[in-house]
Amino acid sequence: MLLRRLPSTAVSLATAALSRRYTSYLFSSQRRLQSFNSISFYPTISLLSFCSSSEISPEFTDLIADQSSKRGPLKPGLYLVGTPIGNLEDITLRALRVLKSADVILSEDTRHSGKLLHYYNIKTPLLSYHKYNESQREHTVLKRLKQGEIVALISDAGMPGISDPGTELAKICVDENIPVIPIPGPSAFLTALSASGLSTDEFTFVGFLPKHAGSRKERLVASASETTTQIFYVPPHKLGQFLEESSLIFGDSRQCVIARELTKIHEEFWRGTLGTAKEAFSTRQPKGEITLLIEGNSNSSVETPSESQLENDLRELISNGHSSQIGGRRNIDEKENNIFTRLEKIREENQSRRFRLISSMLVTLYPHCF
Repeated sequence: MLLRRLPSTAVSLATAALSRRYTSYLFSSQRRLQSFNSISFYPTISLLSFCSSSEISPEFTDLIADQSSKRGPLKPGLYLVGTPIGNLEDITLRALRVLKSADVILSEDTRHSGKLLHYYNIKTPLLSYHKYNESQREHTVLKRLKQGEIVALISDAGMPGISDPGTELAKICVDENIPVIPIPGPSAFLTALSASGLSTDEFTFVGFLPKHAGSRKERLVASASETTTQIFYVPPHKLGQFLEESSLIFGDSRQCVIARELTKIHEEFWRGTLGTAKEAFSTRQPKGEITLLIEGNSNSSVETPSESQLENDLRELISNGHSSQIGGRRNIDEKENNIFTRLEKIREENQSRRFRLISSMLVTLYPHCF
C-alpha cells in the first residue's frame, strides 16, 4: 500500500532493491551510492520515508542539506512557512529545506514548534513571535532581515497570517522592500472545505468572529445573506454560543458542517442543519479546534426571517411610536417596507401559532399596508 504513494521512479527503485538481496545498509557500499546518484532528490526522500519513529533519522535532513547546496543558497528575506495542522507528516520538502537553512525561526509557541523541529532533526534556533509581542519583535526582526539573514515564520498550525500572527510583519517587509516568500502548506479551512460536501465554487473565509456581541451579530447577518459557503473558525468552548447565534440569523434549516481534529486520529466531520447541530452539541462540548462551514443562501433576493427576527422587528416598530394611524405604505420608510415585503411573501406558508400572532399584530397595526 505504501508503494502506491510513491512516485513511479521510487516504486521501480524500491522494487529493484527488494528483488536483490541488499536488505541492509542501503547506503553502505559505493556501488549502491552510485546507483542512487542518478535518481532525483524527491524519490530518494520518498524511499526514506518508510522509516517510522518518534523522529526522522539524521540521514533524512542531511539529504535535504546536500540537495540545498546543489540548488544554491536561499535568498535573504522573510519566509512564511506552512506547517502541519495536526499530522506531522503533512509538511513539504521545501518547507523542511527552508526551516533547516534559516538563520532563525519565528514561532508562535516555541514549545509546540520545538516538537516539529525535533521530529525532523532541525537545529535552527527558535524565537517567540505571537500576538502579544509582535510590536516588540518587529525592530529586532527587521534589523536581522536588513542584515541579509533568512528569517522563517511559522504558526502553531497552518499558514502564518491566516488567523495567526504574521500579517503585520509581512506588511512592514513589503513597505521596506524586503522579500516576502510564501512556502505553501496545509490550511484548516481549505482541508475542511474540500471534504465538506458543500459548494466549493465560491466561498467566504470569515475566520474567528469578533468578541463583541454587536460586532458578531453584524458579521453573521452579512454572512447569512451571501450565496457563497461561509467558513468560520470556532473555539470548542464557544461552539454552543456560535450555534445559538447563527441559527437565529441563518435559520435552523441551513445546512452546516462541523469539522474538528483535522488530520488527527480523532478527525470528525459532523453534517446536518444548524438547528440539529444546536441540539446535538447542547450537552456535548467537543475537543480540538473547530472549522465550521455553513451553506450559502440559496434565495438571496428575499430571505425568510426567523420568528425571533420578526418579533424584534415588531418591537422596534412599536417602540418608534408607529401605529395604525399611519395612512399607508407611502408613509413608511425603506426598512419598514422591507419588513412588510418579507412578511407578505411568507405569511401564507408559515402556520406556526407564534408566527400567526406576530402577523396578526402587524396587520392590526398597519391595516393599509396589506
